[in-house]
Amino acid sequence: MLKRLTDRIAASVLDADRLAAALEALALAWLTRLAAWIACIPTVMLTARSIETVFAVSPQAGLASAIALEVVGQSVVNTYLKAREWNATKRKSDPRANAGLALGSTVVYFATDFVLIGVLEIPKAMTDPIHWAALLFPLAQVVSTVMTGERAAQFRREAETEVDRKRRRAMRKASRKRAEVGRKSEELEAELERKRAEAMRKSAAIEAETTRKAAEARRKLLAGLGTAEETYRVYRERPGVTQAEAAEITGYTPRTVRNHLAALAEAGVMKRNGNGWEAVG
Repeated sequence: MLKRLTDRIAASVLDADRLAAALEALALAWLTRLAAWIACIPTVMLTARSIETVFAVSPQAGLASAIALEVVGQSVVNTYLKAREWNATKRKSDPRANAGLALGSTVVYFATDFVLIGVLEIPKAMTDPIHWAALLFPLAQVVSTVMTGERAAQFRREAETEVDRKRRRAMRKASRKRAEVGRKSEELEAELERKRAEAMRKSAAIEAETTRKAAEARRKLLAGLGTAEETYRVYRERPGVTQAEAAEITGYTPRTVRNHLAALAEAGVMKRNGNGWEAVG
């Protein structure tokens, strides 16, 4: 009873650990997805302030412009990462993606971010070096965006690998099953062949025994008929012979030959036909 209780507790702990691991993986997946957009917040704020100041627009217009710029930036970065992965994994017959154009757009996007932030922060950094730290936000965004894209690519690779692993396992299982079926089929065929050979052997033995017994019975029958055996042998060896010819061959009288034929017919080894008598059996 104590062992069963211990096993139950161990199983419950293991299930709880698996659940915690699954929740942790889900949380990390969401955080990783959100990281790229969270990293944009400081850059969006600094870019919005620069746009508002340099172009003399309202705070709302500056924020909207900064958000639009960041959305475009995320799009071009992800496009570049996907194009690079496509070119690395495509078949020879597939067309190449224009990764160069996507990379150029990405460079322009980050350069625009640096310029828009730097237009206000670099002059301030000349007197207060702490303002150089503002330029770290676009760098952090670069890292976050690249890592998010790379994680998505890794997720796809892991999913494809898992599908391929399952497919290979299924193929190995099917191959083992086919081999097992083939082995059983060969064993069954061999068993059937053995039984057929055994049946043929027994049939041949029965047929030989039947023939032997029939010959023995005929021999005993003819021996029991005495001199009629010689008459039977004449009809056996010379089908179609007449009674007169049989009497001449055997040296018996025609009456004796007729008596022999009647006895042989009664024994079942002679019968009449349209031309006279014939031996049977």
